[in-house]
Amino acid sequence: MSRLAQTQIGCEIFIRKGDQILLGKRKNCYGAGTWALPGGHLKFNERLVDAICREVREEIGATIKPKDVQLISIVDDLQPQNDAHYVHVTFELREPEFEAKIMEPDYCEEWRYFSIHELPLNNLFAPHTGIINNYLKQRLYLLP
Repeated sequence: MSRLAQTQIGCEIFIRKGDQILLGKRKNCYGAGTWALPGGHLKFNERLVDAICREVREEIGATIKPKDVQLISIVDDLQPQNDAHYVHVTFELREPEFEAKIMEPDYCEEWRYFSIHELPLNNLFAPHTGIINNYLKQRLYLLP
């Protein structure tokens, strides 16, 4: 059994308008060509809600406040084959009053809203599959 590398914490967010969820098409990075939730890594000494507010600002160009989001899911993503372990903490923001902009054109090709009934399930960023399945099943925690 290999030794796991340091655990990473990812913060993602469901930005929802009605029954639609915002996804970004990744490019020039791991998972290029797949659709992913907005988000990224927690920095040292950063609160989870502050991290997701920062990621929304960096990726979408919008300012949100911690009081605007709700914690909705935690996913343990053990990847022993990659010597990786991620804990994904996911939030939700409903009915945003902004339009998503491409702030990182080297990493995101486009932002698009998808109906929760017509998500591109066969073309999702692999690490977000469990997060999205949790969301659709309205579960807070997903065991590996």
